[in-house]
Amino acid sequence: MAFQDRSNALQALEAEFQAERASSLRKLETRLEALLGELAQVELQLKSRAGKDRRAQLARHQDLRKEAEHQRWCFMVQREACGFVNHDDLDRYYPLPPPWRE
Repeated sequence: MAFQDRSNALQALEAEFQAERASSLRKLETRLEALLGELAQVELQLKSRAGKDRRAQLARHQDLRKEAEHQRWCFMVQREACGFVNHDDLDRYYPLPPPWRE
């Protein structure tokens, strides 16, 4: 009887861990999507900006890209923790835009 109780407790704990991993994965995905969307908006604005405003937008783009790169790495690590080791989908669905060059 004690073995069965422990087994059930371990199963419940494992289910809780899985739920937490999935929740964390979704939060990272949402954050990455938001950053990539912001980057796309900044890139559109860069096409029509000049002077000081353009330099500010370039700096914003660099900062956002750096943060998106970090979030993408965090997302990849969390995917691996959930058992997803093939990252081809990550490259296809969440491509990181290249650095903006002047």
